[in-house]
Amino acid sequence: MVQTVLDEMRDSRCAGDKAIRSVLDQGSGDDGRRSGWPRQASASLFGFSLCCLAVPVQAESWQITPTIAVNETLTNNLFLTSTNKTSDLVTAITPGISIDGKGGRASLRLSYGFTQQLYARESSQNNHQNSLSAIGSLEAIENWLFIDATGTISQQYISAFGQTSQSIANVNNNQTETSYYSISPHIKGTFLSSAEYLLRYRAAITRSDSAYSGSTNSVAVNANALSSQGDLNSSEWLGTLSGNTRWSGLGWGLEASRLTNDYTGGRNYEDTRYQAGLNYRFNPQFRVSAFAGQESQNYVSVNQETHTTHGFGFVWAPGPRTELSANNTYRFFGNSYDINFRHRMARSLITYTASRSISSQPAGVGSTGQGSNYDATYAIIAANNPGASPDAIRSQVSQVLQGRGVPADGAVVNGYLTNRPTLQQLQQLSFALLGVRNTVTLNVNETKQQPLGLANGATDDYSLANEITQRGFAIIWGHQLSGLSSLSLSLNQSRSISQRAGQFDNRTQGAYLLLTTQISPKTSASVGARHVNYDGGSISSTGLGSSYTESALTGSLSHSF
Repeated sequence: MVQTVLDEMRDSRCAGDKAIRSVLDQGSGDDGRRSGWPRQASASLFGFSLCCLAVPVQAESWQITPTIAVNETLTNNLFLTSTNKTSDLVTAITPGISIDGKGGRASLRLSYGFTQQLYARESSQNNHQNSLSAIGSLEAIENWLFIDATGTISQQYISAFGQTSQSIANVNNNQTETSYYSISPHIKGTFLSSAEYLLRYRAAITRSDSAYSGSTNSVAVNANALSSQGDLNSSEWLGTLSGNTRWSGLGWGLEASRLTNDYTGGRNYEDTRYQAGLNYRFNPQFRVSAFAGQESQNYVSVNQETHTTHGFGFVWAPGPRTELSANNTYRFFGNSYDINFRHRMARSLITYTASRSISSQPAGVGSTGQGSNYDATYAIIAANNPGASPDAIRSQVSQVLQGRGVPADGAVVNGYLTNRPTLQQLQQLSFALLGVRNTVTLNVNETKQQPLGLANGATDDYSLANEITQRGFAIIWGHQLSGLSSLSLSLNQSRSISQRAGQFDNRTQGAYLLLTTQISPKTSASVGARHVNYDGGSISSTGLGSSYTESALTGSLSHSF
């Protein structure tokens, strides 16, 4: 019966997919990092759509803030080359807008910026870039039908083995502007007094222009340009039923899902799963679960293959400051697991996550989160201000991060675009310490990825290696000099290694110093310096990004209206 229902869902989704894609495809410009009107129109349309979601419901708070920023970068290596370095002064003018609206049944958080880059010497490199982070939700029918929508535009790396850059002012052909949009209607409710149901559909589209230009600064593999990567159409159905039993502490759950990923530069993948499980709560601090099911997929074969699945999990929360959760599922590729640990002290927070699962695209694509440093600071401040409203806490978090020159995002490894799913093994450790005038954050990350399936002749990083490991760390110290000024110092390192030891190995190290001051309540300025060292290692002989060093001075002035 479940199979019949899912088959009907698959047939009915086609019309919805086509309608959504006809709108979202407007954002798939053909000029990547220097994209023009199509991507701007897409961003504007998405923002307008989310605003329309919120209009019918009177917002309890609605804040629209236009912004303008001017950034100057004086670099001694504009093109990130090992020889014949080109110095230039780059001016970036960024008008933007942020929207934060909340109502009884709708919410919207949107931040959009349009950056015009002007090069004093290399005017032929003048370009414009977009950035977007938006998330909106609407309770269309009270307590039953909900609609979520997200959108992002960001710079993504094309190859793990190409050059990495620490600023959009540099000309780096290993980066491309990537857009992601999703819409997800779902219904949820209860029946028979104790059972809960959820039915969700999600359609998402990712677009980027990752074609290599073939210039001396681009990534090339023995003169074979890598295919267009990152373009993905995705759709998913998910249905769950869960409830309690007459035995205290014992619960049950049923789940069915179908995921379809269509890679423009690859082929289609489909994964259908059914699962049933039981869970038991021994006490408020400890709960265990066990589950079993069936999975049908074509990740490793052009034909559908069916396998049984089974697993277990637990959640342990001995107190409000500590929580440990873990689950392990045996799937067609072996063990799939997810481990999360979190411990909070009075002024600090430590988190650890580890997972092994299938990934369809880099974590940076489609992420609308505020960032790991923001989340850690929010948790510390919220715990020390139990009576404060979420708006007050968010305002205080922003004030602390901006006042101490600490970026909200503590990402260490940014990932890379691909045209096929991968088996990803991830470990991440984060630590944040919030003092009266000092803030220290540490993020350590390692990811290992292996390709799943064939790519129909398309070329990508996995044409070079069967496994790619990326690891790195970032440590940031922020100090409040006065009520208006702060100083921050950050050090980071990232590394990409292929399974073929010694053949593909690159490393990026960077040091950054930033002085920030508040000129007025709505105007801030900063000056900074950076030094970056990129070591292409043995890959430079293959044409995959030559080594370089870069030093730069930066200055910025920003104002909100």
